[in-house]
Amino acid sequence: MNIVVVAALIQSLISLGVAAFQFALMTGAPWGEYAMGGQNKGTLPKNLRISSGASAVFMLAQSGHYLAQAGILTPLLDTTWNNIANWFWFAFTVIGLVLNSITRSKK
Repeated sequence: MNIVVVAALIQSLISLGVAAFQFALMTGAPWGEYAMGGQNKGTLPKNLRISSGASAVFMLAQSGHYLAQAGILTPLLDTTWNNIANWFWFAFTVIGLVLNSITRSKK
């Protein structure tokens, strides 16, 4: 197993964890203070629960892409589109890291 496969598996597991968290928020888990700036204690309002659902789907797509990179799933993209997708997911992850780092939420 090479480092690319290991990295893809690690990123896929992280994405699945975030997807599970977002799915829980969407279904009413009382963790609003841990998400989306931490402005909502308890269950998120309906519009943010919808956003959590969209985020869960997005994170599942990211996980699927990385599982395809690891050779566990069959890739759906040709080489050119796969390279574009790799850079897209990299940028998405970096932007998410920056936004989560500058949030006013203490948690």
